[in-house]
Amino acid sequence: SMASHILGFVALDDTGYYGVEGFYDAELQGKPEVDNQSRIPFDATGGDGWQSGSDFYLTIDSEIQNLAELTLADALQRTGAEGGTLIVLQPRTGEVLAMASLPNFDPNLFAAQDGRLFENPAISQQYEPGSVMKAITMAIALQEGVVTPQTTYTDNGIIEVGGAEIYNWDRAAHGVVDMTTLLSKSLNVGAAWLTLNMGPTRFYDGLESFGFGQRTGIDLEGEIGGSVRRPGNANWYESDLGTNAFGQGMAATPLQVAVAMGAIANDGLVMQPRMAASRVDADGTVTEFEPTVLGRAISAETAHTLREMLAKALETEASPALVPGYRIAGKTGTSEIPVPGGYDPEKTIGSFVGFGPVDDPAFVVLVKLDRPTSSRWGSETAAPIFGEFVSRLVVLMEIPPDDVRLAATGG
Repeated sequence: SMASHILGFVALDDTGYYGVEGFYDAELQGKPEVDNQSRIPFDATGGDGWQSGSDFYLTIDSEIQNLAELTLADALQRTGAEGGTLIVLQPRTGEVLAMASLPNFDPNLFAAQDGRLFENPAISQQYEPGSVMKAITMAIALQEGVVTPQTTYTDNGIIEVGGAEIYNWDRAAHGVVDMTTLLSKSLNVGAAWLTLNMGPTRFYDGLESFGFGQRTGIDLEGEIGGSVRRPGNANWYESDLGTNAFGQGMAATPLQVAVAMGAIANDGLVMQPRMAASRVDADGTVTEFEPTVLGRAISAETAHTLREMLAKALETEASPALVPGYRIAGKTGTSEIPVPGGYDPEKTIGSFVGFGPVDDPAFVVLVKLDRPTSSRWGSETAAPIFGEFVSRLVVLMEIPPDDVRLAATGG
């Protein structure tokens, strides 16, 4: 079952479905060669008259993938979550080093399993991202010159947007607050204050530049594009400008969220995520897949500023996502789950997405836990899992601690 959502399977009709098998089916399939007399029959596969399909080598690191799946299984047991996703990206190249979701399936026994398990939640299921979006909202506000890290506002614990009252998660007023404190205390009122000051055009253009509301183009079958309403769309309300600021009333896939955070790690450039590292054709021709830049979301200067703010925010709150010896940047999310008539009063989605080391990011990691029972807060479910996973990931990736690495480079 390892990497089942990534690989997909080949069904009895000799067609690839889901994952890499579905996306690259035409290239992976062999085909009979044709002579002047007749076509080689289907059952002659592998014979002299058969032209093999291409071989694909993936970006997945088997050790990191295995660690991701084991970590996720342990997380579900510890938190009581119904399911979850863990993604690891290389922010400079867009390479997917691991993509794990549970529950998964056994591709060898696909015909005997529930077909609903075949869908990859990392790319095919959307959710309201929650407070991880405050990092993106802050990025847009910094880029537009609406605020600087030193900008302050007075947090009264409530703000009205489009006739809707928005409260902080703790229902408290926090007084005069700067932008880093807005992130560290994850203030809904502050995020809505940012979007009100930006206005809808700049905010929604910014979300689009980060890739929200559109597919990333990853080479896996079944990706969806999420959902972002904006002025002019049916069902957009002025209050959405406030709630979208902290990831409510919009939807994204886990991969979209990881890619957007990857842009902050990658000096503002949005990279297309990819699974294929290279292709080897039947004649031995090798094609190396190169990194693809989808666009620039923010400037390198803005990215560096925000990376430092996100790192300080975690350190100020002594987040359980922190990893000894390494500076980490990231953001926690606690997402409400839409139900008919509103939101589920009890169940949530806990998440954390972050990257490191802050000065030279080598990985982006997203942890998402669906409906945990141990706590409703992502800070108590997903953040500790992130910290534990990354503490082992840096060993697998052979990333020295910050003091050793910076001393070696003269930093």
